[in-house]
Amino acid sequence: MMALKKDHKLYEIWDHHWRNADSAERHTVVGRMMFRSKQDAIGRLLGQIKVDRVIDVGCGRGHILQIYHDAELKCLGIDVSAHAVAACVDKGLPAVVKKLEDETGSYDLVSNDGMLEHFLNFAPYARHLMRISRRYVLLLQPNHQSFAGGTLNWLANLLRRDKLVYEYNYRIADFVELFGDNGFRLIENRPLLMDVARLLLFEKRPLPINR
Repeated sequence: MMALKKDHKLYEIWDHHWRNADSAERHTVVGRMMFRSKQDAIGRLLGQIKVDRVIDVGCGRGHILQIYHDAELKCLGIDVSAHAVAACVDKGLPAVVKKLEDETGSYDLVSNDGMLEHFLNFAPYARHLMRISRRYVLLLQPNHQSFAGGTLNWLANLLRRDKLVYEYNYRIADFVELFGDNGFRLIENRPLLMDVARLLLFEKRPLPINR
């Protein structure tokens, strides 16, 4: 019960974070470089796998959702913040206010950019990502264990502590282990922007055939 209360509070923090999402958006130089790295990596990935229906969980202002929309995929963004969703809709992107745990659809690719590390216990939310996936789950996760990732996180906390939503210092291996234990194998583990973050693509393993 205590965890649920904390998660509800986190949803309120995110909504406050995105409150000015419909205003002019600003990005640091590093932020722009990181987005280009993600854009290039996802673009190459979409050329390697065959997907039709995509959901972007925790879509925020729609930066990653825009990539799927431009690729002419049947995509949907969901977010707990009405302010974030409104910003997406203003851009012509398909997005709705919804919690991950309330999503009942099924998608070829379930995509998430940096959400899991904000939960004290990320496992239930990772399992929800897997639950709604027919084949793939894509995670874009900060890599706090790399030199560049750890340094950038330290600087961000030093300079912008009051504007950031707290991140727990999970390892990339923590996500790989949990997904592996739940029937998803890692098929892509790609560094982004000098290993500040990682692109992780998991594929659902087929159920064994009983004979």
